[in-house]
Amino acid sequence: MGVTTSARRLSGVNAGQRVRIRTVPDDDVRAHLLRIGLLDGPVTCRSRISNGPVIVERNGTTVALGASVADRITVSSDAD
Repeated sequence: MGVTTSARRLSGVNAGQRVRIRTVPDDDVRAHLLRIGLLDGPVTCRSRISNGPVIVERNGTTVALGASVADRITVSSDAD
């Protein structure tokens, strides 16, 4: 049991990669991401600034997530 080898933090995703958001430990952040449709399928990382925000996009919706938030979100590759 445990996390699959492809699971990682959103803060470690490179620009251009498509991933699925798996876990969001903060209830408020999870609710917001669900409302804007980012939990319904794969998201694309548009930009990642070292020690800064991660910008993700899905179906035309683009959101910047702060580094501390992105570091707590677990993602897996889109193929999983």
